[in-house]
Amino acid sequence: MSLRPRPCHLFNRILRLGSVLFTVALAVSCSARAGEPDSELKLVIVLTRHGVRSPLLTNEALGKFAARPWPQWSVAPGILTPHGRQQMELFGAYYRARYASEGLLTGKTADDFPQVFFRADNDQRTLETTLALAAGLLPGSKPDLHARPAGQVDPLFQPVKANPGLPDRNLAIASVLGRIGNNPATVPQAYQPVFATLQQVLGGEHGTLPPGKTVVTDLPGQVQAGTGDNTVALQGPLRTAEQIVDALLLEYTEGLPMKDVGWGRLTPAMLTQVLQLHSLYFDLTQATLYPAQAQASNLADHLLQTIEQSTGGQSRPGAFGAPGQKLIIVVGHDTNIINLGGLLGLNWWLPGTQVNPVLPGGALVLEVRRRPHDGQFVIRTYYMSQSLEQIRNLSPLTLESPPAIAPIFIPGCSGAGPGFDAPLGKFEDLLHRVIDPKFVVPGTP
Repeated sequence: MSLRPRPCHLFNRILRLGSVLFTVALAVSCSARAGEPDSELKLVIVLTRHGVRSPLLTNEALGKFAARPWPQWSVAPGILTPHGRQQMELFGAYYRARYASEGLLTGKTADDFPQVFFRADNDQRTLETTLALAAGLLPGSKPDLHARPAGQVDPLFQPVKANPGLPDRNLAIASVLGRIGNNPATVPQAYQPVFATLQQVLGGEHGTLPPGKTVVTDLPGQVQAGTGDNTVALQGPLRTAEQIVDALLLEYTEGLPMKDVGWGRLTPAMLTQVLQLHSLYFDLTQATLYPAQAQASNLADHLLQTIEQSTGGQSRPGAFGAPGQKLIIVVGHDTNIINLGGLLGLNWWLPGTQVNPVLPGGALVLEVRRRPHDGQFVIRTYYMSQSLEQIRNLSPLTLESPPAIAPIFIPGCSGAGPGFDAPLGKFEDLLHRVIDPKFVVPGTP
């Protein structure tokens, strides 16, 4: 009997051997790719809020709604505190460590200085925040800070105030009324338990205020035309509650003794609860699409030109910085972040907060990345902020002890991967759809 394999058996053996070799080669290939980064970081744009400041309202104004006097601050209303400056210097040091670890920067001031561009609003709290970030990010240097002269309205951060005749304020009012059933009274009714918690902080266990004081929910509610840089205003219980919660949030993050935070009645859990009113006010008045278009189209257009300058390698007149610069830091306000988020349909969440928090020092970050396997540019977006405890305790930030980071899915753009990467073309299409050209100011931002 012949021991030679028959042709069909030989073919099957060859086929099986080829399959094994292909599987081994594929495993080796996948193993090699697994050690590679999924994309190369080319550009980072950080749109950040300033650090901890004192409340915008005076103690006298806030005192109308509380049984006891509010604590005294060491600085005037709306000013970045020394605590806030330290907070932002710690954040700057984290940016340095993070982006050096990703190869965007070197971690050496002399090498990184020309790679970083700073643009800030001209308020004290934004200018000082920028200097603090630079002290941590580029230690030993004096940053080249780009800002409008003091007292000049900056259309990048206050576009409505710079062009007061452009927005249709009646349309802005309608856009908000249409989200609350055309009735401002629906808000305190729907959030009655949260208002009750806030009143307990303001008045004690039973929420009782002495004569001459005002219960927040007794205020009349009204949606009306906005003033200053706001296209629309929601006056009454929600607006007042937002201002009060902002003051309580600042007491906590400033690191005041707990006996002075909400008169010793505000626990971290209660702070998380009442932050709903803070988030809701910003969502209605700043993230509703028409107000967001009026207030963020200019900023969004400059961000788009900055991204296209980076990916195209050619200078764009409306871009931040010069071609080749790798880290763009724009220092503004909570409204700027919420406006841009509303324009793009973004949502984020961090532990200990409510939806779409805008904490002191928190930032909306856009990363431009390039995938090595196909050369395609993608956009990765996230919200990054120190936690409430990290801000309060001035905790050092490291790669091992980072701030809280919430990856963001961009509706209509993002994919299903862990970073929710969005192809650049889809992101550009989104921006072209939502930016209203009449609110864009051409030229250098």
